[in-house]
Amino acid sequence: MIKTSVKSLPNAILFDWDNTLVNNWDPIFFSYNETLKQLGLKKQSNKETLKNAKYSLRETFPKIFKKDWKIAKEVFYKSFKKIHLKKIKPFPGVETLLKKINKKKIPCGVISNKDGILLRKEINKLGWKKYFDVLVGANEAKKDKPSKFPLLLALKKISLKPNKKIWYVGDNEIDIEFAKRNKCYSIFVENKMFKRKDIKKKPDLILKKIVNLKLYIN
Repeated sequence: MIKTSVKSLPNAILFDWDNTLVNNWDPIFFSYNETLKQLGLKKQSNKETLKNAKYSLRETFPKIFKKDWKIAKEVFYKSFKKIHLKKIKPFPGVETLLKKINKKKIPCGVISNKDGILLRKEINKLGWKKYFDVLVGANEAKKDKPSKFPLLLALKKISLKPNKKIWYVGDNEIDIEFAKRNKCYSIFVENKMFKRKDIKKKPDLILKKIVNLKLYIN
């Protein structure tokens, strides 16, 4: 963990979802390549898919699939919906972390570039709805991360404004950019896909594991 200026409890803790609280990359990788295959395009490596998947579908698909992006969207979601609830796995200690945040009465939420309906289905599947005060998925704000709009929408729902006592926790550079652009406290969690050496933007705090966040909310 890098040095941090955390001296008091936050006003709210907001999380990214995929690869931050849960591991659900396999359905994403599979569905991306199924879509490419059906549209006659070359299969991508997981690393290539990651570059696109950190943005929302409405941001990336028009660039990848051009005029066929709406067809690609239908193919992707048809594939993804068949498997995502079966494959979702929380990272170790996440539910314990969420319970602790709730016990401290810190407002808690998720801001994700995953479609909002699918995000809520995954949260309900895990029985975690009770832990979150606010949820914002892709397509629910004017623009998706890293724009300011998802954050403003989330904070409006819990009657707060952007500031350094709002923590945003994520797994990639988009999440760091999102937090910093919106004057929030940026927390990056190292993971199998992205390590500290892979990120150019400097977060306020780096964690080896998501569960280590517990150390900062005592």
